[in-house]
Amino acid sequence: MHRISAFLWLAAGGAVLQVVALGTNFYETTGKQAAVKSAWFGIPHASDLILAAAVVAILAVGLTAANRQPVRGRNLGLIVGVIGLLATAQLVYRMTTPPFGGCLQYGCGTNAAQDVNLLAGIWIALAGCVAVTVGGFLHAFTSAAREAGPHPLISAEQRGMSPWLGLSAVGAVAMFVFPFTGFTLYTVSGFLGQEGTAPWGGWLSLPHTSSFVLAIMLIVVGLVIAAGRNRSPLQPAALGATVAILSFAAAARIFYRIIEDPFSTAGGVDTAVGSVQVELAGYLGLAGAVVAVLGGIVHAVQHRESTAEGRRRPPVEQALGT
Repeated sequence: MHRISAFLWLAAGGAVLQVVALGTNFYETTGKQAAVKSAWFGIPHASDLILAAAVVAILAVGLTAANRQPVRGRNLGLIVGVIGLLATAQLVYRMTTPPFGGCLQYGCGTNAAQDVNLLAGIWIALAGCVAVTVGGFLHAFTSAAREAGPHPLISAEQRGMSPWLGLSAVGAVAMFVFPFTGFTLYTVSGFLGQEGTAPWGGWLSLPHTSSFVLAIMLIVVGLVIAAGRNRSPLQPAALGATVAILSFAAAARIFYRIIEDPFSTAGGVDTAVGSVQVELAGYLGLAGAVVAVLGGIVHAVQHRESTAEGRRRPPVEQALGT
């Protein structure tokens, strides 16, 4: 435990504050449609970033305590600090510019002209973000961080890259790029009484889903890159299964949002909407997720069979490689 400095404990304490704050209300709107807005529905993208900063800080403490940090202690502290800083900056922005004042975020609708009061929850979140940021950066320059070298968890059995893993990586990228970047995911008419039709991308219309799929894409691509460098933390069969399970979770979420659009319950409340049409980008994203699932399954099956065959061979043959 000597590898964990007081500053890293500070970051962990900030992470606890962040998690607690996400279960509270952040805003109180006044006017004709006065309401209390939770963190999760009030500023979904900022909430996702706050949660990510908390998870990274807690993982940093756990991995350092187990001496399994994937990078040097100094770099680990910098990673915690940078993500905490991003969360802090986004939260400060949303404190000074609430999404209900300028319709800068999906679902602001008729709340755009209302006044907004900041509640205690958002200040707790800010304190947590600052603690994670300061704790991470200061930990990076402690003697404990300088002495903590990288000790990543690497499986003893490595098979390198396979075409199926490569296919999973391509599918994982596609499942995020098509629905949640610059492509149109929905074409909507009559949303909140607006005339005509309007295009909506997935990043604004599906904030939590977009963050969820982005996280899975990064994990899958990271696992594939690690396997290609013979540094996978999992055995080949387990690696393929993990990729398939993660990709299936993303596929299920995308499929749900294809059959159930978010506009009739924007911001967690019933909202008037005309028609909603899912565009090609949504189906391409779902197809990419399915490809990633299939690639992971085939990779797992192939290497499960080879692993089982290797276990059946006599120890002498295994040692000689014959």
